[in-house]
Amino acid sequence: MGIANYVEMFTKDTVLPIAFKNTMIWTLIFITVPIALSILVAVCVTKVKKHSMQMFYRTVYFLPYVLSAAIAGKIWSNLYNPFYGINTMFESMGFHNLAQVLWLGDQKIALFAVAFVSNWSWWGFVMVLFISALQQVDPDLYESASIDGANGWKSFIHVTLPGIAPTIVFVISISLMWSILSFDFVWVMTMGGPGQATEMLSTWIYKNAFVSYRAGYANAICVLQSFIVLLIFFVNQKIRKRVEDVG
Repeated sequence: MGIANYVEMFTKDTVLPIAFKNTMIWTLIFITVPIALSILVAVCVTKVKKHSMQMFYRTVYFLPYVLSAAIAGKIWSNLYNPFYGINTMFESMGFHNLAQVLWLGDQKIALFAVAFVSNWSWWGFVMVLFISALQQVDPDLYESASIDGANGWKSFIHVTLPGIAPTIVFVISISLMWSILSFDFVWVMTMGGPGQATEMLSTWIYKNAFVSYRAGYANAICVLQSFIVLLIFFVNQKIRKRVEDVG
């Protein structure tokens, strides 16, 4: 009890390092893929001139975020089912190798399969934030860049990205903190399996607290998790202040 929980956490627990590694991989995915995709699609959507079509795209891309994790997780668990899910579609299309993949049963890809679903749900929300940020960028800056001979890519690098930099920092910060605390999709789809292939800090805390009834040890892991989140928060505050000062 007490300090013994922390000693066990750092010396005896063989699952915790795996959970920590998976959480870091999950976090790395979430601060790269959905953010890059959201910025790209947000730029494309804002270029749509017809307002009704722009709203249509916003709604379609945002809809997955409206679904609860439990519903979305169950839907995708069925789609990943090797007997009647997307594997049957791959088989009918002649992609026999893909048809043999156990998306949630293969330890090498299970984490990425679940992360894909969570990204599918999350990125639409991030896209809406970036659309709002893009609408705040002064159009005259693009016109000035065009007069100076900047093409679309250079305008994106030198006008768009600096203009939405505060939003990028904000999105990265919430993505980092929510990724560290991520639980719902993993628990609904794999419960940390197969083996510990998708075990996260949050799922390991849950198992210790409510499956093994080791509330004290689960609390010790919570302290570690909270420390990581606080560290990210303070680092983010410094970065955010620098970005605002530059802006």
